[in-house]
Amino acid sequence: MKTRTSLVAALCAAALSLPVAAPAMASPLSGASTPAAQTPSAPAARSGSVGGASSAKLGKPSYRKLQTTKKRTSVTVRVTKPRYQKVALQRKDSGKWRTVSSTRAPRTGSSAKVTLRVPAKAGNRAYRVVLGKSKYNKTIASKSFKIFQSDSKKHAKYIAKARSYIKKYCPTTPIYIDSPRVKDSWAIGMAWTRWNAKPRWTGKRWVYDWKWTQTIELASGQDDGQLRHTAIHECAHIVQARPIGKSEAAYDASKKAEQKIFAKGAADPQEQQADCMATAITGSTRYNYYTSSCKGSRAKNAKSMWKKWGLKYQNPERRWTTPAT
Repeated sequence: MKTRTSLVAALCAAALSLPVAAPAMASPLSGASTPAAQTPSAPAARSGSVGGASSAKLGKPSYRKLQTTKKRTSVTVRVTKPRYQKVALQRKDSGKWRTVSSTRAPRTGSSAKVTLRVPAKAGNRAYRVVLGKSKYNKTIASKSFKIFQSDSKKHAKYIAKARSYIKKYCPTTPIYIDSPRVKDSWAIGMAWTRWNAKPRWTGKRWVYDWKWTQTIELASGQDDGQLRHTAIHECAHIVQARPIGKSEAAYDASKKAEQKIFAKGAADPQEQQADCMATAITGSTRYNYYTSSCKGSRAKNAKSMWKKWGLKYQNPERRWTTPAT
């Protein structure tokens, strides 16, 4: 991975996965111009019956796919008709499922969320949740799922070094080493920003509740120069998404400038901009793959991205609300 050829192949593979996600926008009510039409519709009629023993059920486990061995990790799952059943988290080791943590569902209630601790175990491991047998249910096992835990101890110095290169602009963005996406794609770096906006009626107006998450994933084994460039390049992708934190108009304007200034060249304008943003900090194009042309308007744009957005909206798990227009 330290050769120029490997760098080219790795970054090319990463490019297939790096485009900043478009916002998943859910539109508020539309098609009516009167204020009354903007209020929620009346609740639907209710019906029901009494009798018959309903069986307990196990919901779909909720978890984060990427974790670290240093951070306390958990899985949550909803149990319908909880009656003090044993709820276990099992991990597949050497082809066999074994319980790694367990708890009890509440004794009563229609449903309840149960939290299960995930013990530290580096690597990409398969898990499942099992609801123990009771008079309300047979043994129920969820579908298996995988959680990757980046080895915090093994890669501590490597992560610290990568963090030192981006501490000004991506100080709290989580960094994961040798994640499945990096391993599976032969990439040396990936960055992800995902966001969505859900409409909500406040009683007076419609608003959007926004949330975003951001992560950086790096391959191990990079020398200092390559690691520096890769970390900054991935941080640049994080910064490219930050205008959405101000408004959709700000994001659209930033993308429009990017598309115009970095239109020339075979590579995606977004990747060329990230390379030039790295060059703006390192002063070198040695490790650039997407473009080595980072002068003039390109240099000016790259520097302005760091200046305008580098210090803003740095929280990697941000929540905010805006009016629905």
